[in-house]
Amino acid sequence: MDNYTSYILEQTQALLAIDSPSGFTGKAVAYLAAEYEKLGYEPQITEKGGLFVELGGEGNPLILTSHVDTLGAMVAQIKDNGRIRITPVGGLNANNTETENCRLYTFDERVYTGTLQLENASIHVNGDYNGTSRTFDTLELLLDEPVSSKEEVQSLGIMNGNYVCVDPRTVITSSGYIKSRFLDDKLSTAIILGYAKYLKEEKIIPERKVYLHVTVFEEVGHGGAGSIPSDVTEILSLDMGCVGNGLDCTERQVSICVKNTLDLLISYTTNV
Repeated sequence: MDNYTSYILEQTQALLAIDSPSGFTGKAVAYLAAEYEKLGYEPQITEKGGLFVELGGEGNPLILTSHVDTLGAMVAQIKDNGRIRITPVGGLNANNTETENCRLYTFDERVYTGTLQLENASIHVNGDYNGTSRTFDTLELLLDEPVSSKEEVQSLGIMNGNYVCVDPRTVITSSGYIKSRFLDDKLSTAIILGYAKYLKEEKIIPERKVYLHVTVFEEVGHGGAGSIPSDVTEILSLDMGCVGNGLDCTERQVSICVKNTLDLLISYTTNV
């Protein structure tokens, strides 16, 4: 395995270890800024909290984008029994978060661990366990703390609006597979970081000017366009793709999706 691949894997693991759902990305962006500075670049934090870096080159500017925000949740209600109802940030799905370990961050930077589980979670007690629809009204967060009332939870500094972050469970197998939540889009972010390291260490100047923009609100649908320099002529966005029935792709491929933004805009305005 070459040095750059090793570096990308190390940075992927480091980024995955930093909780960063949309709106809670400051630590991940600060980490990236420090890494780009180590490589000799001059990263800038954008007004929306993303990261902007000029990678070098001249002429016909291109911007590379990825995003470091992930899915997550917030405290929506502290129940009278000390359990917590959460509300999703982005497209987090209750069906695939049941039994997951998570971390809760208070506004004064305390961190508590817990588990997301079904209300009345024992199949030996709950006769409707299999038939219960998994939603964020039927799932709850059980804290790893000796609490059994709303007041006891509040005494820990926990309140509505606190972020709840699901453990990514990152594993890199001996055969080279990366298994983790939130590879969307931290893997792409790490790949671009590896590319930036390659340019610096090999003293390569791109044939065209290349910018990097790491956005932080992709999972909730905004955050990219406001920081694109006026001289950019093309955008290359690196993100995760879908694999499923009816799609000609696998987990071992790179897909190239080509869209002409101007044509899409004309089509949209014509059909409104």
